[in-house]
Formats: sequence, C-alpha cells, structure tokens
Amino acid sequence: MTADAVDVCVIGSGASGSMVAYEIAQSGLRVLLLEAGQALPPDASLASVQSRMDTALVRSAAGTLTPFGRPWTVCALGGGMTLYAGIAFRYRIIDFDARAHTAGDALDPAWPIDYAELRPFYEELERRMGVARLAGADRLEPPSDPPILPPHEYSTQGRLIADAAKRLGRLPFPTPLAINSLPYRNRPACHCDRPCNEHLCPTGARADARSPFTDVTLPPGALTVAPGSRAVSIDLASVSRADSVEWLDTLSRRRARVRARCVVLAGNAVQSAALLLRSRQRAAPNGIGNASGMVGGGISFKISGYVSGSTRIDQLSTPPSGGPFSTVAISDHYLDDEVPSGLGGMIYEASGAQHTGHHGETNVRLHFLAADQPMRNNAVRLAASRDRLGLEKIILDYSTHPLDKRRLGYLSRRASSLLAEAGVEKVDYQDSGYQFGSGHLHGGCRAGIDPAQSVVDRWGRVHDIDNLYVADGGFFPYAGGVNPTFTIQANALRIARRIVTQLI
Repeated sequence: MTADAVDVCVIGSGASGSMVAYEIAQSGLRVLLLEAGQALPPDASLASVQSRMDTALVRSAAGTLTPFGRPWTVCALGGGMTLYAGIAFRYRIIDFDARAHTAGDALDPAWPIDYAELRPFYEELERRMGVARLAGADRLEPPSDPPILPPHEYSTQGRLIADAAKRLGRLPFPTPLAINSLPYRNRPACHCDRPCNEHLCPTGARADARSPFTDVTLPPGALTVAPGSRAVSIDLASVSRADSVEWLDTLSRRRARVRARCVVLAGNAVQSAALLLRSRQRAAPNGIGNASGMVGGGISFKISGYVSGSTRIDQLSTPPSGGPFSTVAISDHYLDDEVPSGLGGMIYEASGAQHTGHHGETNVRLHFLAADQPMRNNAVRLAASRDRLGLEKIILDYSTHPLDKRRLGYLSRRASSLLAEAGVEKVDYQDSGYQFGSGHLHGGCRAGIDPAQSVVDRWGRVHDIDNLYVADGGFFPYAGGVNPTFTIQANALRIARRIVTQLI
C-alpha cells in the first residue's frame, strides 16, 4: 500500500499539507502524504460532507459534554480548500504582534516571525495561484508587489454594501480572492454561474490546495498520496527524534506503520494537537512535545457572526445565481479606538446561494469576524471514550473571553448599521457557531521562543524533537482577524523550504 520507509511523512492534504508535500517532493525526496478523507464527489457540498465527518465533544451550558463540536473544516482529499470561499487576505502587520490589544490573562499573542519574513512567500503564492485584488484600496493591507489579477466586480449585493459604506464614511474595497477574474495559468475565469462557497468549483477558476503545483512535474516515485489513511500516533526513536507514524486504513481498519526521516503535521490545528496527545509513550508520557503541558492549549476559532436582511432595488436584470461568496470588504473597524481593546476585525459581504427573496427582493448578508484571545484553558483534550475507529474522542474545551464578547457585539452593531444604510428594514442576526470549531482553526501547537509557553519554534519544529514539524494553523500563536488560508499556505511554504535544507 505504501513504502515501508520514506524521507518525509506529511499528515493532511489541505492548504498546508499539499504545500509541504509537493514542495519537498520537487527536490527528489520521497514523501508519503497521509489523508484521513477521500476525494469528494462532483456534487459535494459542505452540508453533505459535514454530515459524514466525526464530531468532537464540546461543553453545553450545563457543563456536560455533547457531540456537537466540529474538529474538521473538511475531512477530504484537498482539505478545506475544496469547498472554501477563496478569500485570500494577507495577515495585517498588527496580527503578528497584538500584545498591546490582548487581555492580561491571555497567552502571548506575538508570532516569532513578522510580516516581512513571510512576505516573499505570499508574493510567490500569488504568482503561482493568482489572487484577484485591488492594490492600495484596503488601508490596512501590508506592503506587497502589484496584483497578479484585477479584482472581481462587485456583485449586486456587494454594490449595495459598498455604496452604503461610502455614505457612512467607510472605505470599502474588493475582497481579495484566489478566484480567477481573468484566465490565468491554464485555469479559466469565473463565470459566476453556480454557487461558489461550500461547493466544489466546477471549472477550476477557484484555486485549491493543488493549484500552486498544476504545472509542476515531480520526479518519479517522489510523492505517494494515500487517501483514507488516518494517522494514529507517532513513535519516537529517542527522546529527541521521531522514528515512525502508525496509521489506520479507514475502510479496512487495518493498521500500518511507516518510518520517516522527518514527520510534518498538517491535519489542522485540532487534529495535529490531538495526534501529539495520542502519541503517549515512555519518552513522552503526556504526549509528544507536551513537557510543558502546552499541546492543545491556546486553540482559537475566531469570534464571528452574520447579519442579513432583504431590500428592494431597481435593477434591469436579476442578480446572478452564483459567483464569489464575497466581493466587498470593510476594514475600518480593524484598528478602531471605539472597539473594546482597540483591535476589532473585518466586515465583508457573505452572499448565500439564494440571492433573491420574496417578491423579488434582494437578500444581503454580512459576515463579521475578529481574532479571539489565545487562552491556555481553551484547549484540545482527549476523552476517555472512543470514536468509530477506536481512537480517543476529541474534546474542544472552549469558552469566549468576556473582552471578545464585547468586541463581537461592537462589530455586530457596525455591520447592522451598514445594512440599515443599504435599505434593509429588518436586520436579522445569525450565530456562526464559531465556538464549536470548523471553519477557522488556529493554535494548539502554538509557535514561540519560550518552550514553556509554546510547542514549536519559528520554523514549526517541535521544541524538543529534531525532526517533527507543525505546518498548519496550529502554528498560529494569535488567530489574526482575517481568513487564515492564504497565510497557512505561505507559512507552510516557508517551513517546507526549511525542511528541504535540513534533509538534503
């Protein structure tokens, strides 16, 4: 089924795992990519996929554990990028050091790297994938090279939102999207003819985890991809070196083991922490990398919510039935003295598949989100009970910090006032369910300089293990206030290059 020994075993095939696996395989090193999920069928949607994914345990209001947690974004070949919205923000400079804006009881939010170090990898990814954006339109956009693709035009809803924002003195701008606005690198332009977010892209206009490597030919035998292969545990050869990965065929339930010179965790922030915790052994009685008890700690989901409503507009044509989930964004409340703590978040269009409502009215919806405080007690833990594969169930022990509740309320009020200005008479609030996990997963294997307060170093290497790395969102010591996928990819590319230098 797979080789008995490889140079690198990568666990997870999403934004970070595919990046690491393909980048390392280009060098001629032998790579095994383990993926717990399978390839999605053409008609897949997030709703259909989530109904088949394992859940995690979360605490109810009464304090009891209930099975409503979402420890995956998408458990499938290609990970969450198979069904994501293509939103491709770069992290703002403030996201790499938010110490002036976090609560006194929070973990240190400062990254051990800054934007300048990550910038070359953002630039390279834009060239390889294509990102449609408008330079200089976002006042908090960090320095960058000129855009590769022009921005997408505002949707009907996006135009309503942009015009309303301008009347309120805000500075709306096109949402940066990893969706082709023009044909690019053998991928077509988006034709906006089908629902986008939470569905597979039927044309390839939206970039996915494989897009940076579509024109790359790997050396023969360099990469083996194994769908339906769930990593169970990592075994150590010594107190400071990983030796092998035990994995489980999810269909046959047979177990196998592969030896590797290097192991890279890229399953997602929750799954990587859980794997380290499951890897208990004589040299690591509390799990690998967990001498300080930090594995799983500081898990963050981003605080978020939606407001929506409908309005009647004069238009000559019906809004398109598909296209990008978001075409316009507002960052005016990201750094805002009126926000509790002074650090808020992003507000952007979040158009659903149903663009028109009753009596021909146009549905308008906004998403607002911000980074949550990284708290030690917000953690991934293991339960005594087992899942269908016989593995310890995951507990997502999470509660929203009081400061974050106030910040979320502020963003909700600003988004609601924006809809009212756009002509929406009745504004409805929808809870995003962020507290249960799923979409934005960060922390749990947080990066830092001090091993007592972090799990990995600036290169994603587990502090006390020479050849074990974390390349997914688990690396993030602070969640940042924008969608993380593009930053996860850029950081994974940085880490992959480092691994190659260590192995060749």
